[in-house]
Amino acid sequence: MSLLQISDPAKSNDDLKKFVVGIDLGTTNSLIASYDSQLIIYDDNDSELIPSVVTIHNNGDLSVGETAVINSDNNKSTCLTSIKRIMGLSYTDIQNLNLKDDLPLIKSDNDLPCININNKKYSAIDISSKILLHLRELAETKENKSLDGAVITVPAYFNDIQRQATKNAAKLAGINVLRLLNEPTAAALAYGLESNETGSFIIYDFGGGTFDVSVLTLEKGIFKVLSTDGNTHLGGDDIDYAIVDWLLDNYAFLKKYKPIEIKKYARLLKESLVDKKSISIDIDGNSISLFDNDFLKIITPILDKTFDIVKNALDASNLSKKDIKNIILVGGSTRIHYIKNILEKKFSCNVLNDIDPDKVVAHGAAIQASVLSGNNKENILLLDVLPLSLGVETYGGLSEKVILRNTPIPIKLRKTFTTFKDGQSKLLINIIQGERELVSDCNSLGEFILKDIPSMVAGGPRIDVDFQIDADGILSVSATETTTGNSSMIEVKPSYGLSESDISRMIEDSNNSAETDMRLRRVNESIVEGKRVIYALEQALDSDGRDLLSPDEYNRISDELGALKLSLNDDDSELIDEKINCVEKVSEFYVERRMNRSIKSLIAGKGIDDIL
Repeated sequence: MSLLQISDPAKSNDDLKKFVVGIDLGTTNSLIASYDSQLIIYDDNDSELIPSVVTIHNNGDLSVGETAVINSDNNKSTCLTSIKRIMGLSYTDIQNLNLKDDLPLIKSDNDLPCININNKKYSAIDISSKILLHLRELAETKENKSLDGAVITVPAYFNDIQRQATKNAAKLAGINVLRLLNEPTAAALAYGLESNETGSFIIYDFGGGTFDVSVLTLEKGIFKVLSTDGNTHLGGDDIDYAIVDWLLDNYAFLKKYKPIEIKKYARLLKESLVDKKSISIDIDGNSISLFDNDFLKIITPILDKTFDIVKNALDASNLSKKDIKNIILVGGSTRIHYIKNILEKKFSCNVLNDIDPDKVVAHGAAIQASVLSGNNKENILLLDVLPLSLGVETYGGLSEKVILRNTPIPIKLRKTFTTFKDGQSKLLINIIQGERELVSDCNSLGEFILKDIPSMVAGGPRIDVDFQIDADGILSVSATETTTGNSSMIEVKPSYGLSESDISRMIEDSNNSAETDMRLRRVNESIVEGKRVIYALEQALDSDGRDLLSPDEYNRISDELGALKLSLNDDDSELIDEKINCVEKVSEFYVERRMNRSIKSLIAGKGIDDIL
């Protein structure tokens, strides 16, 4: 029987469409937009760029966005900016990073960083939720309808914990998250649909607090990310603070001003130099000047970091410079004209900023929201990638990768593991993120225990470990013992994220230390194999060594075992492997005798028909 879809004739097609938006939750500014046949950006006091600022007043009231900026000079309030830079970080991480955000942070429970104002604690998630709620209310007021859902963009290099934190902030703001979308991918989506371009592109995304680069191809509605790289603590804020340092070195009178006030002047100088050779401003009767050649000297170390990251991403994509059709600029910091000039020289291709770099991410997010909700029938397929490898810790402190970085997501992969000791009934599964070979050089995302493993000899149980990453890049891991079906799982919980040093070490050190890492891995693997041989042979000797071996034979095997144990103290995989071979060779006849005795005991007292 066929079914008819009956629509209410009183309702237009527009009434039947869901109200969905794209949100660019930025470090400095945020945007919220919807997309049907055209882009609509919802403004705050006539400004489409909404400051990611929350001001908390002494009476407990909060103001967000433009109003928060206007009230920030009030001595009876505390102004919070750049909260995104600490999203997902622990208090210890922030102390180690020495961030200059001047947030009044305190250490709360479980090393959680909080802002203590009027004896009330606010986390980064709490403050971000206030910004998201403000964005939601702006859009709902403008459209006079309730929001059905949103696509929220995140830096490509946000790890699982930082993504979960973003989703939690949205949940607190009453927003249904349709998808978390990487910012460079969102920009590519907007650019690809607006320009109908095809080919290979680099997305250079330099925002207020983060830098991301993605190498991708656009072809017949398919957006395929080939590689991604970045730094979650590198952005326009760093340029502001570099200018602050320069101002304090050159204008002594500024030392009496608060850091947040000097930062405002630094940002004004930066933004005013976009299309000028020099800029002068007056501060309480004192003139301050900044020339573009001084500006270039100030920002060059920061820009060089971004160019190095671009090179690393291009190398990881297996493309060369000549394969790149265009570089697309994203983020307000790309308004600095030196960036476009230097990129054009370095990569010998056109650098595009046709779409407003401040708005292009929100534009792409709004398009994706429209597609996911069914409002827009564009035939679009987004194939994003995993920014860092994921795996588990194996015996000997080794990192066994399950999903490699730059693997397209969503994805589900499985690897099978086993036990190291006889009768082992539990297995600790430590989930590792990073590119290095040793667990100590990687980041642990969480751990869980698989219990009730049946008692078997070492290597007997088969434990399937499944890694599943959804379209938002969020991870869940499960482990199942195949004979009993016993299983356990973990979803990585929002707590803390990677520090800047973690991220740079994971990628840069993995390249710089590749040879050393592989040598250490070979040593550790040899040590693990040596321990396995020692364990198995000692168990056997304790069981029946005195019965099956003469004293001389027993002593020869014991001597070789002793030599193998000593070799484990040396970082020499070849020596350890040699000693393993010696032990196996000297004990061959013993293994054969044990096997023969087992067979005899099996067939003793049985006829040929019983055996066959």
